[in-house]
Amino acid sequence: MKEEEKNRNGKSRGKKKTGPVTLILILVLLLVMGYSGYQILSQLLHYKQGQDSYKNLRNEVIRTEEVPPYATLATPAWTVPAVEPTAPEAQAVTLPGETEEETGPDGSRASRTPHGSPLSPSEETDEMRGDITYDPAETFSSEPQVLPWYDIDFARLKSINPDTVGWLYGMDGVVNYPVVQGSDNEYYSHRLLDGTEQFCGTLFADARNNYLQDDITYIYGHKMKDGSMFGHFGRYDTYDYYRTHPTFRLFTPDGIYELQVITCVYTTEKEPLRFNFSDAAEF
Repeated sequence: MKEEEKNRNGKSRGKKKTGPVTLILILVLLLVMGYSGYQILSQLLHYKQGQDSYKNLRNEVIRTEEVPPYATLATPAWTVPAVEPTAPEAQAVTLPGETEEETGPDGSRASRTPHGSPLSPSEETDEMRGDITYDPAETFSSEPQVLPWYDIDFARLKSINPDTVGWLYGMDGVVNYPVVQGSDNEYYSHRLLDGTEQFCGTLFADARNNYLQDDITYIYGHKMKDGSMFGHFGRYDTYDYYRTHPTFRLFTPDGIYELQVITCVYTTEKEPLRFNFSDAAEF
């Protein structure tokens, strides 16, 4: 038998009993840990369900063509930049509601947001960037990505949802989704193509756009934490990635478009958008 320790009075001292308060705290901590684990697993399952749905859709509506059915505007001169472009000198042009520059007493400049709070350019960019969801140490092949030629069954897509307007591919297939355009900019934010509620939503063109007819057509997608949808767009912070992934391919019922990546801009959801410009110089 284990010899019990005796105190100074010679009485035996057994194990200290756990008080009711301690037991309650342990129980609360276990409940919190269990609930947190449930939330994490639930979120991961939610992500998987959304991506499984798109995987099944791809298998149903995509057929790869061996011969390109449409001509392309892409040329090697711009699809594979040899060196990083030199940034043009910034011009002091401010559109209504956009960020303005403020000159301080010492001649320094800082940006002022529409809400009036001055930020340095770097601080402003970092604040907008947030979690860019990519590994800065990731290395990329020196060979450019090969964009596939898809024969998309748009008749089938439109039978599922008549709001379908295209299919966007890029980033080695990380982006490989249908594009819709609804009557507002909320509905498809958290709904799949068939209308099922799902956090990842569907890529959608701005409801205010005259699709592919305006000077700028905006397509929205979530920056999902698992890297799906537009989750890896932060990779364009890395020039090596841009150099090997300078284009996207947009399939539509009327033709195929090559989309060249011109620039990466960090902004906010409150930034005013322009769809058209008065002339080519303003654009």
